[in-house]
Amino acid sequence: MTSNELFKGAKWIECTDSDSPLFRKEFDALKGEKAVITICGLGFFHLYINGKKVSEDLLTPNATNYSERDLNLLNFPLKSEFSYRIYAVKYDITDYLLDGKNTLAVMLGNGYYNQNKRMAEGNVVFGTPKLCYVIEKESGDILCDETTLTRKGYILENNLYMGEEHDYSLYPDGFDKNGYSGSDFSESTVIPAPESNFQIQFSPSDKVIRSLEPKLIKDEGKTKLYEVSENTVGYAVFKCSEKGKKIVVSYAEEIYDERPYYGVKFAEGYQTDIFITDGSDREYIPEFTWHGFRYFRVEGDVEPVRVDVVHSDCPVTSSFESDNENLNWLYDAYIKTQLCNMHTGVPSDCPHRERLGYTGDGQLCCEAGMMLLDSREFYRKWLYDIADCQCKNSGHVPHTAPWMGGGGGPSGWGGAMIEVPYKFYKIYGDKELLDEFFPKMLHFLDYLENRSENGLVYREEESGWCLGDWCPPEKIRIPEVYVNTCLYVRFMQQTLEAAQILGREQEAAHLNERIEKVKRAIHVAYYSPHQNTYCGDIQGASCLALQTGLGDERAKQEVFDKYEKLGMFDSGIIVTEALPRFLFENGQGQIAFDLLASDKDVSFAYMKRNGATTLWENWNGADSRNHPMFGSVTKYLFTYLLGIRQSENGAAYKDVVITPCFVDGMNRAKGHLTTESGVVSVDYVKKGNKATVRVYADPNINAVFAYGGKSTAFSGEAEFEVEI
Repeated sequence: MTSNELFKGAKWIECTDSDSPLFRKEFDALKGEKAVITICGLGFFHLYINGKKVSEDLLTPNATNYSERDLNLLNFPLKSEFSYRIYAVKYDITDYLLDGKNTLAVMLGNGYYNQNKRMAEGNVVFGTPKLCYVIEKESGDILCDETTLTRKGYILENNLYMGEEHDYSLYPDGFDKNGYSGSDFSESTVIPAPESNFQIQFSPSDKVIRSLEPKLIKDEGKTKLYEVSENTVGYAVFKCSEKGKKIVVSYAEEIYDERPYYGVKFAEGYQTDIFITDGSDREYIPEFTWHGFRYFRVEGDVEPVRVDVVHSDCPVTSSFESDNENLNWLYDAYIKTQLCNMHTGVPSDCPHRERLGYTGDGQLCCEAGMMLLDSREFYRKWLYDIADCQCKNSGHVPHTAPWMGGGGGPSGWGGAMIEVPYKFYKIYGDKELLDEFFPKMLHFLDYLENRSENGLVYREEESGWCLGDWCPPEKIRIPEVYVNTCLYVRFMQQTLEAAQILGREQEAAHLNERIEKVKRAIHVAYYSPHQNTYCGDIQGASCLALQTGLGDERAKQEVFDKYEKLGMFDSGIIVTEALPRFLFENGQGQIAFDLLASDKDVSFAYMKRNGATTLWENWNGADSRNHPMFGSVTKYLFTYLLGIRQSENGAAYKDVVITPCFVDGMNRAKGHLTTESGVVSVDYVKKGNKATVRVYADPNINAVFAYGGKSTAFSGEAEFEVEI
């Protein structure tokens, strides 16, 4: 809907000399009368009624593609026609109202809307901070207009990446309450509403989720260095009873490392907050950003009260525990990493250096994120970000959503337009959403076809990246064209399945012929009959073709033999997600387990024994130490090792088949999933050639335990003894 429709004709306003302005509006009300506010402050806002903060929400509203801007100003310019949306938030403020005079107060920050300092991707600015609201109450509506007074705020600088500077000597004490004179406030400037589609936010906002205790590890007199027990996101919290003190806090993932490391360390002006105190009892924290860190350095005679962990409110709805510590670490590290990268309704690649919704990282981890966390509305929101960024003309999907620049490839990144709605349906059973996205899926497949030559996907947009796989342990050698084309086949197969689910087979019938054409092209170009491999199986290449139905038993056996001998990954993010699934599905659970639990140098255990608590961007620890993309394989702990799988063509876990995979190296494992249809859990103990398996499935679920050629239906709790 339009701004006028959502806000009932209220005006948009701004303060022309501040990017973190304060606003106040006095209005009359009756105590106890029903009142609801619909409000949007771009980029982020805090709302107060009569001195009380409304809601625990942080970093609100969710980030989006906002409104039209000049795409030529980005480093990877696009000639695309996007869609746009802006979220507003609706709060019930009945309990905040007083009889007679009341005061509304708002503070704005830049957020992604006016991210004007980190220009690594080019100029990504949408506009300067602005505000609109309407209060609907029984005694009459209050509309935002120029009589909402404004002034420059006490936050002198605020930037997502660089940090914030607060000078509390400039804080107008009491401005958010009745009785404030308001002489230092003036009328706001009325501006045109952003041209966009406006709607109420449905995805969760960020919140303070939990707190950690920092530990002093180095005292250098003027500065102190602190560590927390894990790599995390949020900020340190300070108090200071003295007036006029300067506190400088800088954040970093690492401070020392013997291995080559190019990630986020302490850098001047980066992830740094500055506070000038006023001697009050307040807590000093950044208002419009979060930091990614394990260490923080403090300048100023002050000690931290605690560390608050901040991310989107997506509770953990799963558990995994076994007698294999490497797999336990993988599960825990993935959960932490994924949550650290869930902010403002966007699954990011890392929470510090880039903070972008990369479609490659996001599509790889979406199934695990949906399975293991309460994230339905979070991913539904991101689906619309992807859709908004799809070019209406060509069908192209860029490498980040919302589009904030960045590089990637046509299939492994843009393929989020297929992978995410497909997996969303499988996890949640939302046929209406799948139906809504089906034409967009077809449009993207046509885009890949138009970027193909002789059946192979050769290119993307002019001057853009055209990656295949990414971040293998050695230099990328697997051909980009091969990777993109194999994924193209997979996406066509998923779209055909979606067509059958929706009864729209006729619209996708042409894909059958196209699939066979593309598979022939892959086979002719990349298969070696002498080696029985695709691309020499370099960096795990063969499994990408084999999972589409290409190849024969000899080609499969080459993969089995190679990884049984190698005993570790040699792959980038795309093949690493595909390889264990291929092995499990072809009866090679032991080899898949050996890769996941490997102690060798290219392994999750390597991260673990080097002190990691979150997953790394690279197998060797280079660059970010908080990147979820390799964690896509965490889902296999549940779907294969515990054996919790949906029946063929199933969705929303209405029909579940439990078939554990028993392997050498793990004698005990248990875990649960909280699915759309209820809880499913498995707990097994293996002794010798026998295993005792305790299972549970919510009575709403049609559950079957299947092993050794036998299938037994059950409901609720059950126990099975099997020979292995």
